[in-house]
Amino acid sequence: MLTVAALLFCCAYASGMLKNVAPHSWHPIQAAPVSETGLGAPLGPRIFGVAEPGNALPRWFRGTHVHPALLMSFQSWYGEPLPTRTLAEDQKVGVHAEMITWEPWRSPPIGSSAAVQYAAQKGYTNKDIASGRWDGYITRWARAVASFPSIRVYVRFAHEMNGHWYPWSRGARAYVAAWRHVVKIFRQVGAGNARFVWSGSWGQGPPDAAWRKNLMRYWPGQAYVAVIGTTMINFGGLHTHPVGVYKQRIRLLHRLLHKPVMLTEVDTQQQGRIAWMLHLARYAAHTRWLKGVVWSQAPSYGQGHMTTGNMDWQISADQSPQALQAFRELAGDVVKPVRPAGISVTSGGGG
Repeated sequence: MLTVAALLFCCAYASGMLKNVAPHSWHPIQAAPVSETGLGAPLGPRIFGVAEPGNALPRWFRGTHVHPALLMSFQSWYGEPLPTRTLAEDQKVGVHAEMITWEPWRSPPIGSSAAVQYAAQKGYTNKDIASGRWDGYITRWARAVASFPSIRVYVRFAHEMNGHWYPWSRGARAYVAAWRHVVKIFRQVGAGNARFVWSGSWGQGPPDAAWRKNLMRYWPGQAYVAVIGTTMINFGGLHTHPVGVYKQRIRLLHRLLHKPVMLTEVDTQQQGRIAWMLHLARYAAHTRWLKGVVWSQAPSYGQGHMTTGNMDWQISADQSPQALQAFRELAGDVVKPVRPAGISVTSGGGG
């Protein structure tokens, strides 16, 4: 039987009260023309994505009534898996964009300490990659991507590199060399549907010189990056991060690097989720150069060594009509045309 809350939501949905959100994200983005290199073409429409596999999308949609234009997944290099199955699932459900967070390591168990995660892994170093040790795998992977020309693949390679919890953070110069080497292989293969996403952990608060200097040591250069991005997670507890504390650094890097910005891994604790999602919706609605938001409620390594709030809740199973409406407002404000500043989003409470 339906609960009262669920019944009210269904009535609201059927009446068209929620039409301002869901229809905008029902249609996957269309493939745009690529540039000569195939790795730097501008983005088309704004994108709302989720970290879900294609075979789970129907169930996720039933819980949210939002159909994302992009799906995101994580893939480590251990065992040298190819993206073929992931992209085939996308194709089957009619999604034409995938972001793969491509991690050059043998991933430790979720919950490992930051020190364990940061430890250098023999054979997987930036120098190993730049020297050609992985060329066979990278080539096969790039060819697999190229074999799905109707799907735009955002390669979020070696993310959050400016932190101290992943081994590829070791040695900024070697990181840059590895990045460029990987991109060159994709170009040689002709993977024109690939887009490389330089996605850091840009942190919170006013940008300072030391932060900027450290981050820019990892910058591969304009010719090797299509999109810049950052993680935006409100863990709660001692790591409660309102949306506003991210804005200054995001704006600075957009102006500095002249690249479109995507929020590549977005999540929030359960407490205060409604207000947090609505704040992010307002930000997306008024930020013209923000090209995408990827909602990810997958388990995070950060939870293993930080004091957090409840990060285990899932929007697809949330029984609060207010929370679901806030999420739909977020999805809708990401993909629809940017509103003039000063027009606010209706508040749905602090849930």
